[in-house]
Amino acid sequence: MVKKVVILGGGVAGLSAAHALVERGFAVEVYESKAVLGGKARSNHKPGSASGQNEDLPGEHGFRFFPGFYHHVIDTMKGIPTALAGHTAADNLTGTSQVGIARKGLPLFQLPVVEPHTPAEWQAALHNWFGHPSLGIPRSEVEFFALKMLEFISSCNDRRLGEYELVSWWDFVEAGSKSQGYQDLLARGLTRSLVAMQAETASTRTVATILWQMLLSITNPLGPAADRVLNAPTNAAWIDPWRSYLLSRGVQLHTDTQVEGFSVAAGSIASVEVRDASGPRSLNADFYISAVPVEVMSRLASPALVLAAPSLASLANLHTDWMNGMQFYLNRDVKVTDGHLILVDSPWALTAISQAQFWPGVDFSKLGNGTVKGILSVDISDWHASGQIVQKAAQDCTLQEIKTEVWGQLQSHFLQDNLQDSDLVDYYLDPAIVIGTPNRNLEPLLINTVGSWAMRPQATTGVPNLFLASDYVQTNTQLACMEGANEAARRAVNGVLLAAGATGTQPCAIWELQEPHIFNIAKDLDQLLWDATHPHAGVATLQKMFGWLEGEKA
Repeated sequence: MVKKVVILGGGVAGLSAAHALVERGFAVEVYESKAVLGGKARSNHKPGSASGQNEDLPGEHGFRFFPGFYHHVIDTMKGIPTALAGHTAADNLTGTSQVGIARKGLPLFQLPVVEPHTPAEWQAALHNWFGHPSLGIPRSEVEFFALKMLEFISSCNDRRLGEYELVSWWDFVEAGSKSQGYQDLLARGLTRSLVAMQAETASTRTVATILWQMLLSITNPLGPAADRVLNAPTNAAWIDPWRSYLLSRGVQLHTDTQVEGFSVAAGSIASVEVRDASGPRSLNADFYISAVPVEVMSRLASPALVLAAPSLASLANLHTDWMNGMQFYLNRDVKVTDGHLILVDSPWALTAISQAQFWPGVDFSKLGNGTVKGILSVDISDWHASGQIVQKAAQDCTLQEIKTEVWGQLQSHFLQDNLQDSDLVDYYLDPAIVIGTPNRNLEPLLINTVGSWAMRPQATTGVPNLFLASDYVQTNTQLACMEGANEAARRAVNGVLLAAGATGTQPCAIWELQEPHIFNIAKDLDQLLWDATHPHAGVATLQKMFGWLEGEKA
């Protein structure tokens, strides 16, 4: 008899779980609270921006970013056919070639691509990247940062979890005693802009892990591009084909349906209570996968549910913050750089990308009023710091003030391709930001704070028919992102397979994060030190032991 699975949430995690389950012979129903699928990955469009037969201007929650270390979500995309025969959603990814680092009053710095083969070469690469004069960081501090990065990569996994998980990135890199440039780029800039965290509260384990994965992607010429983006707005390139494929396989997709609670009986889920346009009703299935965000699941974790699944008890203690997108529509194409741009000195921790260069098949003349030729898609990562123009935090600003401040911060960082007010045709803020008194964010982002790993549940809950698929689940990815959501969905599906006794069914693949083998000897040594309760030997000691600096003396 075919087993039925109800999935709550139609974002990347929910759709990933539905995809994997329907291909393994399950009957699948997905229930999404919004009118559209895709969650934070979906495209939005600015209502009323079209003229005549044109389409509304495209917008996003934030620009789509597929680093080279993403495996899980890419693998799923390879199974999504598009209208082009033999073509999948993964084929709609295009690689970028640069990462631009912009500072006020300084030329744009393009992060160079190198291929280190030894620890000494890694140290030199870190020097060359972050010690460039245009970044304004004292060389001695760059040397210190490089040593801290090498300390982490040469540490054993037990130390990372038992020590670095409990230390903030700010303290680990000793930012408090360093220059403003060091703090702005190496401590705060890389964390807020690339991994959406506050350096003062983010776990060193998560920040350093992801930074290393980014750097490894940049330095691997034989692997996938370090940074990939979609070749069209997200819905067109990915979500719409995905929806069509799931429907073709028999998945039932329900939108505008709110989850109101779980009914627990004898330690299992008896039903899920939902409400749609027709009113309240109960959903019954053999298995349930909750793919709703952490702030929603924490409200649904009733005392009865927590009693049955104690791992849910800490959900309310997990931290969320704001990271949302804003699009600026221009009457010319300002390319800036062939990839993402980090605006180091922006008070609101902005990152941006110029979209038109990556959307070759999009006819811009058929968007909006037909005058748009370029789109700057911007992520606002710090909604708490005071702006440089309006002198207020973004979360306290009106829509016009947010536009004025973000536009001004962009202009202050653009030297090569100056942005003029006359370039601006229109703008659009992610509709998840509800302007009011106070402003609200309907779609905050999970932030991995110090010690939060222990509060994050696994995909299996202890309730035999309830599984979790969301970016707050413990995953190898660690981060709240599309890759983490997809990995969590795979873990949930594997839990369903085990609970259903589907022993002959191929489980979902789970990838480990890869690191250079050249550091394995140092990791093994650190494991011995950790087991003996000794601190890390320090990179200077490791350099002497393994001759890391041989041939590097000047």
